Amino acid sequence: MRQTKNLANGWQFHYGNLPTPNKLVRKAHSLGGMTSALPNEGKRLPVSTSGEYFLKLIAQGDVQQGLQNLAGTDLSTQLDGDWEPVSIPHDWKKDLPYVQNPALLMSGSKENGTAYYRLAFELTSDPDTERITLHFDGVMGLSDVWLNGTYLGHNNSGYTAFDFDITEMANYDAEGPNILLVRVDTTAGAEGWWYEGAGLYRKVWLEKLPAVHLNADDAYIYTQTLNGQNADLGIELSVTNERSQPVSSTPKVQFNNQTITFESQSIQPGETAHFKTTSHQTDVTPWTPENPHNIQATFIAGDDQVTKHFGIHTFAYTTAGFFLNGKPYVLKGVCEHQDFAGVGVALDQDIINYKVKLLKEMGVNALRSSHHFAAPELLNACDQYGILVIDENRILESTPWRLADLKKMVRRQRMHSSIAFWSLGNEELIGSTELGGRILKRLARLIKQYDHEHLTVSAELLNPEGKIDENYLENVDILGVNYPEADVMGDGALKIHANFPQQPIMSTESGSYFQTRGIYRDNAEQCQANSFGSDYSMVMPGKRKPGEPGVGGTARPEKVIQFAQQHPEFGGVFLWTAFDYNGEPSPFGWPGISSQFGILDLCGFPKDYYYYFQAHWTDKPMIHVMPHWNREGLEIAADGTVAVRIFSNAPTVELFINGVSQGQQQVKDCQMNWQVTYQPGELRAVALEHDQVVAETIEQTADSAVKVVVSVRYHGQQDTLYALQAVDQNDVPVPTSDQFVTLHADGAILGWGNGNPADISVHHADELQLFNGKALIIAPKETTLMATLSK
Repeated sequence: MRQTKNLANGWQFHYGNLPTPNKLVRKAHSLGGMTSALPNEGKRLPVSTSGEYFLKLIAQGDVQQGLQNLAGTDLSTQLDGDWEPVSIPHDWKKDLPYVQNPALLMSGSKENGTAYYRLAFELTSDPDTERITLHFDGVMGLSDVWLNGTYLGHNNSGYTAFDFDITEMANYDAEGPNILLVRVDTTAGAEGWWYEGAGLYRKVWLEKLPAVHLNADDAYIYTQTLNGQNADLGIELSVTNERSQPVSSTPKVQFNNQTITFESQSIQPGETAHFKTTSHQTDVTPWTPENPHNIQATFIAGDDQVTKHFGIHTFAYTTAGFFLNGKPYVLKGVCEHQDFAGVGVALDQDIINYKVKLLKEMGVNALRSSHHFAAPELLNACDQYGILVIDENRILESTPWRLADLKKMVRRQRMHSSIAFWSLGNEELIGSTELGGRILKRLARLIKQYDHEHLTVSAELLNPEGKIDENYLENVDILGVNYPEADVMGDGALKIHANFPQQPIMSTESGSYFQTRGIYRDNAEQCQANSFGSDYSMVMPGKRKPGEPGVGGTARPEKVIQFAQQHPEFGGVFLWTAFDYNGEPSPFGWPGISSQFGILDLCGFPKDYYYYFQAHWTDKPMIHVMPHWNREGLEIAADGTVAVRIFSNAPTVELFINGVSQGQQQVKDCQMNWQVTYQPGELRAVALEHDQVVAETIEQTADSAVKVVVSVRYHGQQDTLYALQAVDQNDVPVPTSDQFVTLHADGAILGWGNGNPADISVHHADELQLFNGKALIIAPKETTLMATLSK
């Protein structure tokens, strides 16, 4: 029976360069050093009686000297005090100090480097009847792997899973421990211009499977046709025989209380047999974001089983836009990088579930993994919560290793219910050229060879003239265009649409609006952008005037929504971005260390415009008022007035200050604006439908903070995410507090953040600084947490 083991614990970590172990070996398994068991761990190298006799002959009776003379075995390297215990997933960059270096600004102001991970683990198995595979779901940086004194191999891309069959080379039972060494190097170049992190940031695990086994990536169910409640499914799988004699295999698949059995095939030793069939299904429930109906399928071959989930659905895209299950469907999407406050890129399933849950509450139904293959945990969350995914190939290259990576990831991820599109690349400089067209064609052909269900798209740079190569467009199902609504792009997207009326076009990236959570006036020194609209520009230095290119970002949210409503043929939107992310601190420089494009900050605390999109994209009555109501932090005009903006999906709203009505307004574009005289006290907004209050919200003027309230923001399977909120003596939240807080926990703190885009302090486990009254703590599930204001 197939078994898995998560290699999360027991690792030793060393940051910094060490002498790199050899990759070539003179005698099998004889590299020694950190790649093998050290004297206190077990036997460095299994040497036969004859081998030991020979070593003595060539070294005057000294076996160790013989090993060194003959095999060049490293007999001297030891682990020193610089090694420390860590758990996986782990991002070592998050703990490095920030450095002021213009060359590192875009990537998060952290130095690159080299580090080692080392693990000793034991195995009990029978290599004659079972196979052992070592899996890495993702290692950020060029990685080299050694096992038991031999070099396993190399991996380039930090966004691609890789694995090794270690059956014959592993140690079993009394043979001693297995020693795994991984070297990770981020100094040889980056794949992204954003913060990418470093190290074993995704799961590392072992898989034990029978000698006659299913190939998990070949186990595949997909929708061929869907008509109402009737569907035709394609089903594929393969079985490999690693035994020394032929076997007869009759695999089957079980789902929806039915069993589908394939015709038997005889499989010779070392051979793989492929099985295909179709199945007609009635009374089906299609998968949609509104009803994410996932079906569990169990593939069975002899003693082996593979369990996966899938959804029944169809995807189409025409010049009228996107169609899900044969019906027009508006994409309310976001783009998303993969880092998070306190953990860097080392996100586990709980943190990703937390992020996806917040997006669903905003009304999001689609997500683009920018700009790389989605993590398995992200696809799991989108399957479960109901979010369509653009799964993005990292880069437009057809080098052999990139093609191998693409094939691997398509086969591994294609059955996820949430995937609707494969993006072949993003804003490539060679896009819309003959060279780019040849490469695009190769990638698209590879995807279609292994994926029979999903659509292909390429996210392209626009130009104001709308020039694009017609032959280039023929290689994908959909032309993706970024920022079609942006002034700096002119009418480029509309010109392409006019010149190529039969070409389906999707808006794959929109918005890039600067906003800092809880900030209502620009402050370049602290890298803070006014949430009402910043006067700083994407493309021009210093404070600008309204209407100049790139002021406030690429385009205001209002313009993004307006463009999408006026041009449904573009399918909807994919907002840049869902959450702030480390790196790209535009429009500011140092000490800016994170982006300001997020609709939520790095901790997942919503910014004001989260509620603008929620008002457009959800039906439950809601209302949100900005700004907060503390004088400090507000931009008050010379006449004593201040701007107030309300977001709501109700038909009418009314605003009150200290109980006095400031009038009612009819809602347009889900928002209303007032200019009112500032008075400390209570700012109250109510949403009205048929003269009945259906939602309300209040902002109160707070005094100085006297304590910190700790609340559970998300309770996961392994982690608990706690929110900290500064309050005054009346328990009113203090929206301007930046005080330091001391943490009191009965367990480890995994990470914390405050959402400050210019926080370059070194994070300590027991003390942090609030930002605009808030912070987030990540701790193991059962941890009890308290917080007090520091003296």
